Amino acid sequence: MSRLLAGHGPVLALLPFALLACEPGAIAIGDKAGDTGLADTDTDTDDTDPSDDTDTTGDTDTTGDTDTGGPDDTGDTDQGPIIPTYDILVDCEGGGDFLTIQEAIDAAVSGDRIALAPCEYHERIDYLGKYLDIYGIEGSAETVIDADYGGTAVDVEGAESDFTRLAGVSVEDGYDPAGGSALEVHYASLKLEDVVFAGNGESYAVAMLTVGWVDMIDVVFEDNDILPGGQAIFADGGSLSATNLRADCGAGDYALWQHNATLLLDNELTCDAGYGLYSYHGELQVKRSRIEGGISGIYAYDELDTPSERAYVYNSVIGGGVEGARFEYMSVYLANNVFWGADAGVVFLANDPSSWLLSNVFVGAACGISTDAAYTAAYNGFWNTAAEGCGVTPTASVSGDPGFVAFPDDLTIAGSSPLVDAGYPDATWNDLDGTRNDIGITGGRWAE
Repeated sequence: MSRLLAGHGPVLALLPFALLACEPGAIAIGDKAGDTGLADTDTDTDDTDPSDDTDTTGDTDTTGDTDTGGPDDTGDTDQGPIIPTYDILVDCEGGGDFLTIQEAIDAAVSGDRIALAPCEYHERIDYLGKYLDIYGIEGSAETVIDADYGGTAVDVEGAESDFTRLAGVSVEDGYDPAGGSALEVHYASLKLEDVVFAGNGESYAVAMLTVGWVDMIDVVFEDNDILPGGQAIFADGGSLSATNLRADCGAGDYALWQHNATLLLDNELTCDAGYGLYSYHGELQVKRSRIEGGISGIYAYDELDTPSERAYVYNSVIGGGVEGARFEYMSVYLANNVFWGADAGVVFLANDPSSWLLSNVFVGAACGISTDAAYTAAYNGFWNTAAEGCGVTPTASVSGDPGFVAFPDDLTIAGSSPLVDAGYPDATWNDLDGTRNDIGITGGRWAE
């Protein structure tokens, strides 16, 4: 079918999955590389003669601009809006091929792109084992899937393969006390992009991912009714990659419960009653994130006599009411973080002897680092801690006020801070500007 998105404005908030400007079917309107003005005032209609181009505002060029040089169009960069193609258009007001998303899914074949016109769709959807790209044209603020408390709002449980996507929607009023109220992924792949899960009903989890391979970008979990002991995200098996994820556990105990391979970049996980991140027997990598819990920001353990799972935490802020973070039976590597908790900033128990803590800041704890063995703990900062180490003697420490701009909200440091150029001195750990590693979240090569 490959129809153009007519009638929905010249610029779209979301493009189909992996759509490139040069992809067949995409239409580029406007000028070529280098245009610093809004447009050209070409008077030639075929646009092959650059001699009369004046390169000012008010472009009247049409598609197919072939100007490449001359005094007028030199270095044109204005390529104009890209209007994507789709295979099926859904519009609950009657302007598309189908009124409901599920009707479109039923009619689709794997590989189809299903575009959703701005609307509130009162339905539950099931991908039915098809890999489909379903996306709201104008983004999550304008397109809603409302399950009306009839069950799980979105099911991806039919071995859907890579390139399955849900994007540009808000998912509301899902309900499943025993499972995922808003989303269930089982033995399937799914990419979520610009999706808001909000206002979903009583549940054990808002998103239940069991042996799912899930990628989240710009996803939000907020204001959901999560049962005590439950979590915003339950991820058991497979893998989870999340960038710019924001998740709150509500009345539950976990923002993210994880037993898989998880990569977190630039995320914010919050759980006032329990744990920001609870990791059981899983691989874990966290960078540039903020994770907070009423008990612990991170609780990660392998439960094995011989540590096999690994945890890497870099340039992150980890805080808890009792402990900032606790790691047991793992290989753990912590660099350029800020940890705080009343009892301890970090607790290490039965971890691999190769584990280390470098260039971190520990704040406001009875014991900055509490361990059962002499792990490597060097070039760390300590502020308002009763003891730097319990069970370990940190070396090359920096004590005193770190000079945070506004603890705990803004943990950047001023140039006069004692943490500047005081971190681990090996050149491979230098800051991005090439200077010696700073202690804390602004130091090291993963700061941005």
